[in-house]
Amino acid sequence: MKKLLVFFIAIGLLGSCEKEETSYALQEVSAPSNLKSIFDISQDDTGTVTVTPTSVGATAYEIYFGDVADEIATKSAPGESISHVYAEGEYTLRIVAIGLTGLTSELSRVVVISFTPPTDLTAEIDVTPTNPFEITVTPNANNVTVYDIYFGDVENEEPTTIMASEFVKHSYAEAGEYTVRIVARGAGSATIEITETVIISGASDPIVLPITFDNAAINYAFETFNGASFEVVDNPAFTGANTEASKVGAITNSGANWEGGTFTLGTPVDFSGTNKTITMKFWSDVALPVLLKFEGGVNGERQNEVVATHGGTGWEELSFNFATDAVKSYIDGSQGVGEAFVPTGQYATMVIFVDGPGNTAGTFYIDDIVKEAAATLPLELPITFDISSVDYAFGTFNGAQYEVVDNPSLTGVNTVASKVGAIINSGGAYEGGAFNLGVPVDFSNSNKTITMKFWSNVVVPILLKFEGGVNGERQNEVVVTHGGTGWENLSFDFATNATKSYIDGSQGVGEAFVPTGQYATMVIFVDGPGNTAGTFYMDDIVLGSGGSTGGTGKTTFPVNFESPTGGASSLWNIFENVDNPALEIVSNPDASGVNTSATVAKFTARQAGQSWAGTETPLQTPFTLSATNSTVKIKVWKSVISDVGIKFANGAGGSTGEIKVPNTKTNEWEELTFDFSGVIGDPNNTNIEFLVVFPDFNARTGETVSYFDAITLNAAGGSTGATAPTTAAPTPSVSAANVISMFSDAYTNVAVDTWRTDWSQANLEDVMIAGNATKKYGALDFVGIETTTTTIDASGMTHFHTDVWSADFDSFSIKLVDFGANGVYDGGGDDVEHQINITAPAKGQWVSLDIPLSDFTGLTTRGHIAQLIYVGTPTGANTVYVDNVYFHN
Repeated sequence: MKKLLVFFIAIGLLGSCEKEETSYALQEVSAPSNLKSIFDISQDDTGTVTVTPTSVGATAYEIYFGDVADEIATKSAPGESISHVYAEGEYTLRIVAIGLTGLTSELSRVVVISFTPPTDLTAEIDVTPTNPFEITVTPNANNVTVYDIYFGDVENEEPTTIMASEFVKHSYAEAGEYTVRIVARGAGSATIEITETVIISGASDPIVLPITFDNAAINYAFETFNGASFEVVDNPAFTGANTEASKVGAITNSGANWEGGTFTLGTPVDFSGTNKTITMKFWSDVALPVLLKFEGGVNGERQNEVVATHGGTGWEELSFNFATDAVKSYIDGSQGVGEAFVPTGQYATMVIFVDGPGNTAGTFYIDDIVKEAAATLPLELPITFDISSVDYAFGTFNGAQYEVVDNPSLTGVNTVASKVGAIINSGGAYEGGAFNLGVPVDFSNSNKTITMKFWSNVVVPILLKFEGGVNGERQNEVVVTHGGTGWENLSFDFATNATKSYIDGSQGVGEAFVPTGQYATMVIFVDGPGNTAGTFYMDDIVLGSGGSTGGTGKTTFPVNFESPTGGASSLWNIFENVDNPALEIVSNPDASGVNTSATVAKFTARQAGQSWAGTETPLQTPFTLSATNSTVKIKVWKSVISDVGIKFANGAGGSTGEIKVPNTKTNEWEELTFDFSGVIGDPNNTNIEFLVVFPDFNARTGETVSYFDAITLNAAGGSTGATAPTTAAPTPSVSAANVISMFSDAYTNVAVDTWRTDWSQANLEDVMIAGNATKKYGALDFVGIETTTTTIDASGMTHFHTDVWSADFDSFSIKLVDFGANGVYDGGGDDVEHQINITAPAKGQWVSLDIPLSDFTGLTTRGHIAQLIYVGTPTGANTVYVDNVYFHN
């Protein structure tokens, strides 16, 4: 019996269950692509097959029919059809597409020649759940060679031809009832066919936030008025805040006043919580106002609206804050009868006006209308006011008011454009407020200092008080005076400067008291018993001298997740994920290969979340992309192959757009490189304030977990450009018997009162570098280190040693101070000191300074050393890592 198999191949369009098929990857990017071939068979029992190859970039084809040994290829020009007569049997047919440069692409397929009339034809037709306009047709029959599929939506339709065991997808333009006709045929004239009726209901799912326009199952109906029109289209401009190829909504204004439209929401927007901000990506090439209004209160709530101004620069992200920026709410339904009003209810109708009262004509685009995620992270120190997933509620009393605002004065100790807390005093006594902390402040260890950046233009006392002891601990408070010079760094030392603690709850019944417990309530009074009126600002409230984030509550490069570093999980906001947990700092799942860090970041992506779910963090130091800082490296560990995305954003809503790189390894660490050199000079890429990471930038079929670590901002030329050490300081080799150690993992350290005095001009952070404890001094001018309680007797020592690492210091100085026999500074004329200056120390590597004490010529006595002072230049603009601080002989 003769058998014949004829087929139509279209790579990327048709699915197949044929295991014999082999598709060869393109050898180079310039090789021919999208290789396809249309096959047909003559139904005259001759076995004549016609082959018509097509591709992008091919100048010629070679066809191997596979039915003779040592076959010489049959040549074919683009668009040319080649016929070949097969005998009965099974063959491998191969097509080679040849490009202009000689690079090739290949496609091969098994061909079985048979002559048998087809029988028992059936077909399975499924509507795609996520796209109700798309169907998948999977025919099945005995003795079939090819199927001709007619979808029934055009006149004089040419069939789509597929092989046995293949399926085909088809999308309809609109809802309706269609007749699908399937013809099964072989090499002879005998055929068999069936018809099936398909009902395409179209998009019917209700609209809910977020509105992305990408789900074909949702009916994105937008009821327009006053001359506007609307349709869902492909994103016309991959720029600015919207660089993805996706669907967007197009609003076309005719030029009349008050043009716009209405979305009727299947799930009302709920403003009952603290989250009252709606963001929307909007495209316009002219500057204009966009008004967002909510109506249809479920329980009769007032209408309310907010206006945001678009800058006319293409895709921008607009933010509508109904908590602070509401311009009008309507007491009843009457137009113009209203007042400012903060919504707390639910609304089923969302209205958009483009250039409301104006008459700007044109087409504008909207995308990704999202209600910001509710605060999910607990309020804890450091308090930075910059993390959208934290509710910075501050309960005021005695007439004070409070809000979170943009930093109004980029001066003094707070030059970063970020959010700050504003306290407005009315002029009464004891005005202030309280933070209720989700994670209590813990004073059980030696770290009992709270630092706070505070702005005032008048001299005023600031009282910081802790209440709500978890185990009934006494209340206690410290007062620090602000100098009235704008942003100043205030230090509240509860170990030495406590002014009062309360034995019970009675006001005024107390005594000085050093706290050792945990406290859940932190209270701030501005000019406590006084009556100074005005607006004051606070920022970066941190436990410790500089705290765990360099005193800024923001992330610094490199970002390592070895607690407590600038990579603390509370600094990373999760977005666009359904019920996603916060970023976690966990043990390294595989501390080997390119990443041996003890702890790393863990990101869980829910299946129901958006494909672009990710995490973002504010940067300590804003920067502008340039040739010297346009490459990012990140270490990732993933169980699946998928894209990892990185982007930067500024406070004005500008964005670099995502650079996406797939991981190539699974279940092991890999370092990926992201090149941003192509967007240098873009106005959106100045004053960059945020780093955004998309650990699994792909559609998911299930929940995924990714780990990442060691994010560095590198030089474009490929050098490391490291701003922090990645290896520990050298391990000391001096015998412990000959050492007096102040700080080193290699020795037992003597008592040090403080590694940063309150008169220092530097930030302090305790970090781990490759598992080794290290001191990090940021914004270093000078820092004092004191051992005044028990001075150091170094009279028997010959050298002072310290290891330092910096990417940006120009000079480094070390001063030793001996307080003399009385152990008191300036207490009897016996104090001595000397400073050693190191000019142009090596940058980007550990520098071991082993200095003979005889070089400290002014240090004529060494029996009561009480102070060590480090000085760096450029003044206040260098970061120095310090380890292995000791005297030895």
